[in-house]
Amino acid sequence: MASGLGSFTLRDVKLAWGQVRHQRNKPKPNGFNTGACFVRLIFSPTADAAYKGALPKIDQAGLVSVQAKHYGFEQHSLTLPQLVESLHARVCRESGLTLDGEVHLHTFPKVLGYVFNPVSFWYFHNSKAECLSILAEVNNTFGERHFYLLKGEPGEVINKGKTMEAEKVFHVSPFFPVSGQYQFRFMDKIDRSLARIDYYDDNQLQLTTSVSGELLAPTAGLWFKTLARFGWFSVNIIVKIHWQAVKLWWKGARFYGKPTPPKEPLTQAKVQV
Repeated sequence: MASGLGSFTLRDVKLAWGQVRHQRNKPKPNGFNTGACFVRLIFSPTADAAYKGALPKIDQAGLVSVQAKHYGFEQHSLTLPQLVESLHARVCRESGLTLDGEVHLHTFPKVLGYVFNPVSFWYFHNSKAECLSILAEVNNTFGERHFYLLKGEPGEVINKGKTMEAEKVFHVSPFFPVSGQYQFRFMDKIDRSLARIDYYDDNQLQLTTSVSGELLAPTAGLWFKTLARFGWFSVNIIVKIHWQAVKLWWKGARFYGKPTPPKEPLTQAKVQV
């Protein structure tokens, strides 16, 4: 189903302070919680005016920025609004849903020249502002990327606690095999966002991860406080990921070599729980 909506405009940006939680239950218990900042970019097919905030910089360098080149199915030269239009058309086609509303991007911004997004979420809405589909864009530390397309029954709102399950097909951690299932769960309110992913293998919960935070209007003062508190957040995350790997290796966790990435870059959720 083609989108037929034309171009999208960045209507608004929300900034969030919150928490990233990462708890491994098996094969060796391990985990961490850390403070986090993320942004939610709101793209509209009907906006009268574009967002005029000083930060984040869109598709250009800056203290805080979000650039289209860090997202998408393949290398491209699109702007963020153009990328949103392209992703929207694909999600409409793949899902078969009527998604004639806004598209929201939940992501970690590039701060002080560095960014690493283990996962970003693209929320697709209908004209009633109901979220009917979510595209999870997953990156690993090897520079590879995969997408999980999530949806419920036709017309079902999925960001109010709905649990969706997808087969794990993409290598992320060397201490887990490429097998089992992910369970995705999202809870959105006007002023708060929660995204949670539980990983199961052999019908046992192996890993729980989540990112949550309060959505705020970004003022100059809030950005100053954010840079002071989270300026090296992305570096901190990648350091923590590798430090957890060292701890797991020390504990004797089994190591899995990196397999060949899946041929198809997108996996649809097969089961809605």
